[in-house]
Amino acid sequence: MIGVLAIIAVLAVIIVPKVFSTIASSRITNAASSVGAIKTAVAEFAGKYGTLPLTTNNSRIDDLLFTDGLMEGRYVVKIGTQPGNPPPAGATWTRAAGAWTETGGTVQTAQSRIICLASNPTPLPSAAAGANFRLNGVANLPTGARVIAAVLVNVTTNEAREVSLRIDGETNTPALGAADNVGKVAYAAPVAGLTTVYIYIAHQ
Repeated sequence: MIGVLAIIAVLAVIIVPKVFSTIASSRITNAASSVGAIKTAVAEFAGKYGTLPLTTNNSRIDDLLFTDGLMEGRYVVKIGTQPGNPPPAGATWTRAAGAWTETGGTVQTAQSRIICLASNPTPLPSAAAGANFRLNGVANLPTGARVIAAVLVNVTTNEAREVSLRIDGETNTPALGAADNVGKVAYAAPVAGLTTVYIYIAHQ
């Protein structure tokens, strides 16, 4: 009996960490791969209406894509801050006179979401909060462009770097704990082990 328990204990020590590591890896893979589906929906929307409206703190592009039937629901990832139950209501999108407008809603900045902002190339991408990316590692996005990005809120230091590695590769991924200013992923240096990650989707 003692021998059996010892074997079970040894197996648990070996297997359990691998299980948790696999789960963590699948969450990061999901966050990185989900951007492709969003990019397709954004391209369809742009083809249909010409451009995407800018978002505010209360509005989300994923709510707009859902309203137009291009997504099955909100953008949700399994890393970072998870939505409440029920999730906070975002602004309502309506179309009139050829333009989309938003009304009402509550602040969405604590939730992972899809945003559209006017490009702001003055600060580094890590400080631009999704309004700037250096896709080739050097050049900022053009001033006045509409930048669509996924936002992952309160991501751990390790998760942020892993997302960058999956999307940008080793060359455009900073050292653990440093700010990311190149490629399709941008984030500030983590504070207390957490940071907000911005993933480039498209710009117009």
